[in-house]
Amino acid sequence: MGDSIDGPIGPVSYSILTQIRDLCLNEEPLVEATCFDDPIDPTELVLTFSRGVESPGRMEITWWVRGAYRYHYTEPEGVDFRFDNHPKTAAPDTHFHPPPDAGTAEPSFLHGVRQPQVVTRAVLTRWRQAVVEPAGLRNLNE
Repeated sequence: MGDSIDGPIGPVSYSILTQIRDLCLNEEPLVEATCFDDPIDPTELVLTFSRGVESPGRMEITWWVRGAYRYHYTEPEGVDFRFDNHPKTAAPDTHFHPPPDAGTAEPSFLHGVRQPQVVTRAVLTRWRQAVVEPAGLRNLNE
C-alpha cells in the first residue's frame, strides 16, 4: 500500500472482504471478475472491471477488523484514485486520494460512514458515475 498508516488497525477481515465480493458480483454488472491476492492468507480483494474511465481497470479493496479500509482504483493508462479510512497524521482518518495519480489526501465524502456494504455501494456508485457520465473524474469525492 502506497500510503502510511499511523496507528493500529488490526488484521484484515476475510469475512468482510467476502461480503464485499458477493455484493460487487451481485450488484455491479461491470465487475468482470474477482479474486483474492492470496488464497491462504488474503490481504486484499481485487475486482476487475469490463469498462473504465479510459480503459478497463481494477479495484483493490482491503478491510481491516477495526474498520479501516482502502479502495484503490487503477487503470493501465494512469488513472488512479483511492478512498481510505485509517489513522493518518497529515489528513483526516477518512480521506480521498484524487486522480489522476491518487495525489495528496483530502477529506472524503464518506466521513462518518462505517458499514462495509454502504461504503462499497458508495464507492462503486462514484466509480460508475465517473465511467458513464460526462463529468468523469471530477465528481468522485463530491
